[in-house]
Amino acid sequence: MDKYPFIVGIDVSKDTFNVHFDNTDLQLANNPRGFRLFCKSVPTGSVLAMEATGNYHYRLAAFMHGKGYKVMVLNPYKVSHWIKANSDKANDDKHAAMNITDYAKNRIEKNVPFWQPMSPDLLRARAIVSFLSRFTKIDVACSNMQHAMSLTLDKKSDLLTLMPNMKDICKDQIVKLKTELCSIVKKLYPVQFRLLQTIPGIGLKTAAVFCVIARGLTDFADEKRLSAFVGLDLKYHDSGTSVKSKRKTTKMGNPYLRGLLFNCARAAVRSPISPCGEFYQKLLLKGKAERLCKVAVMHKLVKIAFGVVNSGEPCRGGKKRCR
Repeated sequence: MDKYPFIVGIDVSKDTFNVHFDNTDLQLANNPRGFRLFCKSVPTGSVLAMEATGNYHYRLAAFMHGKGYKVMVLNPYKVSHWIKANSDKANDDKHAAMNITDYAKNRIEKNVPFWQPMSPDLLRARAIVSFLSRFTKIDVACSNMQHAMSLTLDKKSDLLTLMPNMKDICKDQIVKLKTELCSIVKKLYPVQFRLLQTIPGIGLKTAAVFCVIARGLTDFADEKRLSAFVGLDLKYHDSGTSVKSKRKTTKMGNPYLRGLLFNCARAAVRSPISPCGEFYQKLLLKGKAERLCKVAVMHKLVKIAFGVVNSGEPCRGGKKRCR
């Protein structure tokens, strides 16, 4: 930590960001003019630490990284719990920046790697994944509303044509976005994209989204960390002999990817060439709930995905070639 002049904590919001380092506290506008003023105020070589706040932090992080600063983008969930455990009762933007500074010092001592900006192609791919997620939700909402309205309106009512029209628009956009996403992923992660499609149950869209969200699946030390990233690791609370909570998945990862993987699990247990079918049946025979068994299959698919990507070999017994 001595090789860095200062550890700078930054609390970012939509319009402003608060800064704390040494005995200095600043509030600047979250725009290019504010970024330039920030550069003039912070010693060169400092480490800048901020929470991931949707997209509000990204422009600042990318700008300062381009100016040569080391940037840390922290998990807000972990920062929040650390603050609750270690800070006083004060909770405003100024104190948040101070607490982020203290948390970042702890992370630097553990040699956590610094943040790197995404390439333009990866940024566009992640935006497409977000749009696909939203359009899918709109498509489902339109179906639900169409059913609800059909129970009360006359069958000849012109209002009953609104939702089908919306659904058609969503489906057209989903097809276009999926095509573009696959073309980008083929360029960014050609090997991983091909290998994931050899796993029975995993199709084009899921393979593409998996590559984009997990950045090619190559940054994880083992399958447990990949599973935790997706949000399939278990959380529970046991204490003594009286407190025994149910095991539940953390659901900390991307919900759209988990939804796609759940559909993949449903397909995998029906596939005659999938290694998951027998595993699924064994769990059912043990009396496990059907949904719980499918979540276990999701976990197995993630483990298989990690294995094929890191070995460079297609799934054994899977598809020989990709469509």
